[in-house]
Amino acid sequence: MVAFTLIIQLFSDWEIHALILSSFALQLFLFFSGGLRRRHNHMLLRIMIWLSYLSADFVAVFALGYLSRNLPITSTADDNHHKPTHQLMLLWAPFLLIHLGGQDTVTAFSLEDNELWLRHLLNLLCQACLVVYVLWKLVALAHYQLVIMAVFLFVAGIIKYGERIWALKLGSKKGLRTNTSAEVTRMSREIEESPTHWTYQEVVWYGALHTEEGVRDIFAGRKILDMRRPVRFNFLQIGVYDVEEAQGGHTQVDFKKVEIELSIMYDNLFTKSRVIRTRPGIILRCVSIASTVVAFVLYAKMMMNSSADAKKKTAVYNNGYRRSTVDAAITYILFFGAFCLEVWSFFIVMMSPWAWPLLRTRPGWCSRVLFTRMVWPIFVRIQPDTKPWWSNSMGQYNFLSTSSSMAAHNDFMHIRRRSIVISRISAKMACIFVIKELWKKIHITKHAKMTREIKELIHKLLWGHPEQMCVPKSYRSVLCLPFEELLLSLHVWTDVVVHKADKSMNSSNLTSADKEGRQRHMDTCKKLSDYMLYLMVEHPAMLPVSTNVQDVLVKAAASDWANGASDKEYYLEHLTTTYNGPGQRFWRNQIPLLGQPRGIDAELETLEQLWVRFLVYAGGKSHPEEHARRLSTGGELITFVWLLMAHHGMGNVNDSISLTKEDVSTGHLLYW
Repeated sequence: MVAFTLIIQLFSDWEIHALILSSFALQLFLFFSGGLRRRHNHMLLRIMIWLSYLSADFVAVFALGYLSRNLPITSTADDNHHKPTHQLMLLWAPFLLIHLGGQDTVTAFSLEDNELWLRHLLNLLCQACLVVYVLWKLVALAHYQLVIMAVFLFVAGIIKYGERIWALKLGSKKGLRTNTSAEVTRMSREIEESPTHWTYQEVVWYGALHTEEGVRDIFAGRKILDMRRPVRFNFLQIGVYDVEEAQGGHTQVDFKKVEIELSIMYDNLFTKSRVIRTRPGIILRCVSIASTVVAFVLYAKMMMNSSADAKKKTAVYNNGYRRSTVDAAITYILFFGAFCLEVWSFFIVMMSPWAWPLLRTRPGWCSRVLFTRMVWPIFVRIQPDTKPWWSNSMGQYNFLSTSSSMAAHNDFMHIRRRSIVISRISAKMACIFVIKELWKKIHITKHAKMTREIKELIHKLLWGHPEQMCVPKSYRSVLCLPFEELLLSLHVWTDVVVHKADKSMNSSNLTSADKEGRQRHMDTCKKLSDYMLYLMVEHPAMLPVSTNVQDVLVKAAASDWANGASDKEYYLEHLTTTYNGPGQRFWRNQIPLLGQPRGIDAELETLEQLWVRFLVYAGGKSHPEEHARRLSTGGELITFVWLLMAHHGMGNVNDSISLTKEDVSTGHLLYW
């Protein structure tokens, strides 16, 4: 009991110190991990950032409340005045306000945070009043130097919090339509045409200087015709090449441009970049840094004077107040932490693509030398051309693998009745902690790296605008299905074709070149098929599907053909005769074709073209809000397709596209 009382007393004595250090540690983690979201799609990373994002504000607000209510006060025998034991805590309150202002690398965790900027403005008023109350409570007890320092830090805190609210407002749907980069827009008008030779420097410069405003308009929901004329001209220039250039490998250039545009768009939505790019934002940042520097200089001078007095062995400091060594160390940590974060913020700003127009186009030799001799070499070393600005991966969801694993799991649980009880208990615990769906996504969803072949297929299809594709009459029945049933049917059919192609590859008399070509078609079909089903399962809002996607999946998973055995190979061997899902007529017509000499290769080529066109069709029908939401989780391939289509004047941002069209003269189904 005595030990428990001592622990409680120890925790009470050091509670505020733990809160202050925890708040600072959360800010450090958010600063260094906030920008990782654009390049990674790891679920664990998103959870940690989400928890830190929510905990940072909670801890800071709780610490402010503690300072306002539980500041320790003692009385001395020398006088009748009450003096605080920890007077340096007077500086901690404005530091907490600085922490509430957030870091430059993460102001919003999701798009919904941007739309709630008015709520954050109300929080600013409340927390600022709370800090003023703490300062007012201690101003009569503290030395005037501490009061002056606290005022300077309070100014810095108000500015930092104001920057966060401003960034949230600019990141909202309405704020995206606001032009804050007047200088960049003016400089973009000076360049009338795109470069003839695309180097990496030109790609970065062009993406940041010419198309940034047009990309914001597209994400804000504007049509291409609604853009201002110079903005529309620059935005559409990305897809303008002559025939020789287009055939010369502009695939990587186009995708790299879109990568940079989406990276800048991520900064606009989830960081303070748009605030820092403005002249008022730069002035406010300079005032904030100057206020912190002045406060630190006064603090360091005061501490040196205190050390000199201590060496003289004075019992009481000249100003009659005590300082704790721990309090002084924590205050130093807060000051040095604030300086280090500002330095790193400046470095990150200089390494951002949107910083190049402000340096390269600035008149004077100093800016040009700084750009060409110092900043650009560092940028290329940190962010080379080969390093992607997004996760460079495609989500993969395979319906048959999921069904077979569930069937195997059910068989195993039927044998192990004891495990059933454990599973039920675990399921209930998972529901309590709201991790059942999270575990399900981690367990059934995989990711595959983006390949050059898929990029080239997309670029080839979009460059000269999609041409009509004649498909066999047997596809008529399946292409007329609802889009979600069409995807599911062809997804399962692709698995069957890929399985038979792989099985017959070693037994057939194929040359090494033929085997390599077949393997390439197999990999492309498999990745695109699994990716489209991944979008349908995990992000159906990004596809032109109805609201009954889950009903279609549940019905298919409960059917006889998807619930017969736990072996996927057994499925693939017997599905040709037992399939009774969507598009049964199509299956009956296509199965005999696989036995023909070139039937499998022809089917793989057809499926490859169809899946690319499904992806382009879905991208043209998608909504900008969903693409903006996915930027914070590593990005999606369909977002690249959607933005490339917009640059080429295609999709719902300009002209609506349809999935199928009937040609009576040939009797074939013309795609597009």
